[in-house]
Amino acid sequence: MPGRYSYTSPWSRGNDPWFRIGQIDVTTTVGLIGFGIISVFMWAIEGTNHEISRKLFLAPQKVLDGEIWRLLTWPLVNQASFWTIFLFFILYMLGNQLENLMGRRTFLYLLLALTVIPALVVTLASLSNSDSIGLYGLRFVELGVLIAFAAQFPFARFWPGIPAWGIVSVIVGLQFLDALQMRSGLHALALLSVALTALLGMRSLGYATELHWIPALPIGGKSRNQSHERPKRKKRFKRNHLRAVSDFRDRHTEREIDQILDQVADDGIESLSKEQRKRLEQHSKELRKRRDR
Repeated sequence: MPGRYSYTSPWSRGNDPWFRIGQIDVTTTVGLIGFGIISVFMWAIEGTNHEISRKLFLAPQKVLDGEIWRLLTWPLVNQASFWTIFLFFILYMLGNQLENLMGRRTFLYLLLALTVIPALVVTLASLSNSDSIGLYGLRFVELGVLIAFAAQFPFARFWPGIPAWGIVSVIVGLQFLDALQMRSGLHALALLSVALTALLGMRSLGYATELHWIPALPIGGKSRNQSHERPKRKKRFKRNHLRAVSDFRDRHTEREIDQILDQVADDGIESLSKEQRKRLEQHSKELRKRRDR
């Protein structure tokens, strides 16, 4: 199958940001990691008591007492450590790929589902469970993104050549073994709910089409293989889809070329890298071809 080991997409040249801060395009992925970095500094500045962070992490009993915001804020509590920064890096790499594919809004919906649904499941399960658990940190959301990525691109190669499904199987298996070691049923339930949310979410949004054994819930996602559509509707959808992709790429190209021209105006053409010069020459050729048509 062509493209079986590839996970590039028509949007791989850049995401459409929500807004910009200076030269930074704030996409859904960048925004999430930005909050994560802020939380690391907050954790360090608070000292040993962590009074603010304790108001944010998921404590089921606190949620039942009316502190509903904890269902959303628990990923925004992250300790200052090397592994936290490494987690942000992995989330940036995989999150960007999924956001390129799905679009900023749909990817945001997936992240919200990976945040709220496991938190609700753990909170409700704690009603009949004497076990106590406090969820915090982006690691659970990052695990959900990793599972979603592997569901869409199961044969994408990670270093040193291990496919995505293999990496995910090992990581999820180790997480469940850790929950077993701690004898924490709620921890295992949180992991299970993250995995199910990621898999069901991807299928229901019209992705991970090779995983036929996972049901697709009717939540309004656009399936790529809708056999019940009439031929005319299929052709119209494909034509509109390709036009949308073309328009998006044209907008991104214009923004990219504008940035290169601004750099030339400020620092001269000598400041351009080989890749930037090649991109500028390619764009000039495309413009000449359009004029000659």
